Amino acid sequence: MSAYSSSVWPGRRLGLLGVFLLGAVFSASGLDLPGLPPAGPPRPSTLAPIKEKTLGNGLRVIAVTRAGLPIFTGEILIKSGAEADPPKLAGLAHLTADLLNQGTATRTAPEIASAIEALGARLEIEAHWDAVSIKLTGLSDYAPSALGILADVIRNPSFKAEEVERARRQTLDQLRLALEAPGTVARLAAGRVALGLSPYAHPDSGTLASLTRITRKDMVALHRSVYEPGNAILVVSGPMPADDVFALAGKVFGDWTGTHRTQASAAPVPASAPTSASPAKTRVLLIDMPNAGQAAVFLACPSIPRTATDYFAGKVANALLGGGYSSWLNQEVRVKRGLSYGAGSGIETHRIAGLFLASAQTKNQSAAEVAQVMETQVTRLAAETATPDYLRSRKAVLIGAFSRDLETNDGYAKRLGEIALYGLPLGTMERTIDDIEAVDAGALRAFAEHHLPLSSMSVVIAGEAKEAAGPLRKLFPQLEIIPQNALDFDAASLRKAGRH
Repeated sequence: MSAYSSSVWPGRRLGLLGVFLLGAVFSASGLDLPGLPPAGPPRPSTLAPIKEKTLGNGLRVIAVTRAGLPIFTGEILIKSGAEADPPKLAGLAHLTADLLNQGTATRTAPEIASAIEALGARLEIEAHWDAVSIKLTGLSDYAPSALGILADVIRNPSFKAEEVERARRQTLDQLRLALEAPGTVARLAAGRVALGLSPYAHPDSGTLASLTRITRKDMVALHRSVYEPGNAILVVSGPMPADDVFALAGKVFGDWTGTHRTQASAAPVPASAPTSASPAKTRVLLIDMPNAGQAAVFLACPSIPRTATDYFAGKVANALLGGGYSSWLNQEVRVKRGLSYGAGSGIETHRIAGLFLASAQTKNQSAAEVAQVMETQVTRLAAETATPDYLRSRKAVLIGAFSRDLETNDGYAKRLGEIALYGLPLGTMERTIDDIEAVDAGALRAFAEHHLPLSSMSVVIAGEAKEAAGPLRKLFPQLEIIPQNALDFDAASLRKAGRH
């Protein structure tokens, strides 16, 4: 789930760094703060040596050699995620991933935790769209033992019945609590409205109905199907030479076998996973949440896959539109009108599709006004040319985030793993800053015209209908209203059967 939070500025003693950052915000917003030098050009990032090798069982191993602290990160990416959840079993990939470190054939969950703690390491497991990430960070001297634990939780989870039920109850409790928030309800509905029957349309963490249907048998079957070396990538970033990484990977993972194939491929398994998106018609939808203190307002439409040639144009366009405090959306919705504590946007890019979302939270009575302002700012992208200084400042946000990631082994593994996951050349890393810098005003307008036309936008609001519906219906005569108790996230219509 995506969320946007307001920026918080310190109330006392900003200091030199605070003054500089505050000045950067004012400068990017077109306001003048005298006495500060202009921002300089971005400094190039020096990339560490990258080598790769495919083991005989199909596991692709990528080694990044970074001199410095004796710390490494090893990350396994399973190239199938929530997009491959079977119909009616939304959340299966997430729930299966949650169980990986809750016991194996030879270790209990407490024993796994103790072994990791004894190594001074940290294990993180997370299911995403298109992949499951199992990542371990620790001292490089203990890399053999640490990777041995990583291999164990990936290859040998026990999926004990009591752990399955515990994870299910915990996930259901978290979801029930989350669904009390208009922001969560509107976000989940926006994905379904914009993407229809796409594999990326369902709630990736599951629904109240689907989570009760998932069985231990489903988890075992999914694990057997996709957790195999030919459907995996191992990225190791740290001070170890690449040849040592390859030798260690062969020792730890070399006897890992799979049921589908022994050759690495950019395509995930199972082969029956959907291969195209099926976006729905645009809608204007209000989900009635009685007694909701605020309304969450979303604009949503299908967007580009990660491999799109205009990917970086999309990133820069979003940085300008809704990527941070100085973005157009936040300036118009929060700063100029005071309608929200924060407004923003994002473009999720996946293997075969993507999703654009813009969002803000406001009073129920001002939901229509916020939606109108957001639509105006989206159309502004194609109609208006950003000033060179402002465009430069928005690119600097993206370049800075990229460069910060390269300061850590964890960040290196994340960036490189994403590139490898989507079958892009590893040299894409080296060109990232140049690709961002190359985006000009024409590319931004072209991206907005092709991928963000207002005609493709759906509007989704979750809030109190008795306060929000009147102004919304004046602005959007086609407004639909679905009571919260009639909502079904498993259905493309979002309505429970028989509820109109």
